[in-house]
Amino acid sequence: MTVRIPQPRGGTPTTRTRSRGFGRGEPAGFVVLALLLAAFPLLASESVVNVGVYALIYGLAAIGLTLLMGLAGQVSLGQAAFFAISAYGQAVLVTRYQVPMVVAAIIAVGLAMLAALLVGLPLLRLRGHYLALATLGLGIIVTVAATESEFLGATSGIYGVYKPTFGGRRYDSPAEYFWLLAPVVFLALLLARNIVAGRIGRALGAVNDSEVAAECLGVDTFRLRLQVFVLSAGFAGLAGVAYVHWIGVVNPNAANFPLSVEFLLMSVLGGLGSVWGAIIGAFAVELLDEGLRSLIPTLVPGAEGEVQLVGFGVVLTAVILFVPGGIHEVWRRLLARLQRPAPASDEPAAVGTDVEVDAAPLLAREGRPAAGAPLLQVRDLTRRFGGVTAVNAVSFDVRAGEIFALIGPNGAGKTTCFNMISGVLTPSAGSVRLGDTRIDGRKPHVFARARATRTFQNLQIFRSTTVRGNVSVGRHLRSGAGMLRGALSLPARAEERQIQRSVDELLALTGLAADADRPAADLPFGRQRQLEIARALALEPDLLLLDEPMAGLSGAERHDLVRLLRRLRAGGMAIVLVEHDVEAVLALADRVAVLDDGHLIALGTPDEVRQDPAVLAAYLGVGDDQEEVVASAPGADGEPARKDGA
Repeated sequence: MTVRIPQPRGGTPTTRTRSRGFGRGEPAGFVVLALLLAAFPLLASESVVNVGVYALIYGLAAIGLTLLMGLAGQVSLGQAAFFAISAYGQAVLVTRYQVPMVVAAIIAVGLAMLAALLVGLPLLRLRGHYLALATLGLGIIVTVAATESEFLGATSGIYGVYKPTFGGRRYDSPAEYFWLLAPVVFLALLLARNIVAGRIGRALGAVNDSEVAAECLGVDTFRLRLQVFVLSAGFAGLAGVAYVHWIGVVNPNAANFPLSVEFLLMSVLGGLGSVWGAIIGAFAVELLDEGLRSLIPTLVPGAEGEVQLVGFGVVLTAVILFVPGGIHEVWRRLLARLQRPAPASDEPAAVGTDVEVDAAPLLAREGRPAAGAPLLQVRDLTRRFGGVTAVNAVSFDVRAGEIFALIGPNGAGKTTCFNMISGVLTPSAGSVRLGDTRIDGRKPHVFARARATRTFQNLQIFRSTTVRGNVSVGRHLRSGAGMLRGALSLPARAEERQIQRSVDELLALTGLAADADRPAADLPFGRQRQLEIARALALEPDLLLLDEPMAGLSGAERHDLVRLLRRLRAGGMAIVLVEHDVEAVLALADRVAVLDDGHLIALGTPDEVRQDPAVLAAYLGVGDDQEEVVASAPGADGEPARKDGA
């Protein structure tokens, strides 16, 4: 996307362009991690190094669970099931079929990922505790299947799995096995970090914040959740391979519930907000495990593993209550206090107001339908909620290069129409066509792929990220890096740099450049409205639906928004506007549709609508005290807009 930025007089705004490179302090963090992993076996006793081996093994599974829970927002209690599937697969291949270890590992991890794909297709349609219970059931199924299968050794399991041998060296001591695993864990952490920092990570973080907003920006939420579910199983499968080669045996206990709880505790204690937390949590939990093994029998003579599981439960509950962000969140807050950034200003940034700039078309693109061509066709659109008809047989067209307003009293059905057009709601009857494509009843990401998007009456910003991060999600469909390219990082860097350049241009255009790195949740309400519009424009839509965009804006911000919408119209974009500021809308729109109690009561130019008796009755008592908001704003020709909206 190429955008000409209006420059304020007297200077050029400075914007920062970021690639997907390492953030501040991350390179040093990886260097420190590498040094610690290399030195740990030299500094710790053999028993502690043995604990470290288990921490690395389980840390791999915890990295996958952190991606699934922290990134995709899906709670799983079945991570041990995929761990066990891979461990059993590896044991069978190397002991019974003499498959080389590395080849067997690839097959075993593939089995775990295939199992995740097959169970994820139905299970990921569930949400919240339903998904957690379903994945818990998966672990029980794997445990029972392994116990009852003679091929898998029943309760005894499969034993005799050899220690790894590379270059004529057998890795059979804790120190040697630790050094063998350390590069694997280091690489897994790096790949997971790259995914989180890239296009896929942004999209999944957005889904976790607001699924409907992410869908309306083109994110196929189910597909992405399935991808990360399968990837998470791959990490668990890799951990299962490392586990079976270390202890030499696998039995049904590898899929039991306590192990899933242990993986969960590692992710939560370390911090779901960062993949780094998985490794930190793994070491913390394994050391805690050793401590509980020694402490519980002293406190409760004759206590078995069930009491130890209670200890894990107490720790997990305490973390959720007192440190919900885990160790990573504590560390982040500490750094924030030490850095003490200067407070950000809530004053809107200056946006250029030159007549020449205000008249220039904005975001025009080749291939966009010609001005005046039918773009959106709504026919007999109806929505019923039980016995209540919220929208009844509404029909209208929207043309390219026009501002079309949809107005009406509260409860008239305006937002319901928006929801049906954008795919958030399925119509009870009627049809919606965008160009030549019928989109009614389709998901919002289909609407977005047809180059259309929307904002929301109730703000749907992505609160867990920054202003720049929000607008970057809007570029999801204008970029293409998938899971593999994102993990490898280098192939996606050029694309990421282009995304950030486009984002910085849009932030400057909408007056948000000064807040680019500010948490979106910290913006004032009016600036959050502007952020939603900037994020929608990042999609480069041909059709833009704005649901009450002027709500919460100051007078100056409204003037800027009016200028922006006129420039977008001049660039050929079609804009459908729902707004309660009736006089402002009538002065801005080319055509107006009026809804009342779910029925279309008027459709025409602003002058025609002003004089319609049905409209006058619906709006009895509405004055013109706010008419100057738009009337005084420069029109597309640089002159103040006339009162009749011409």
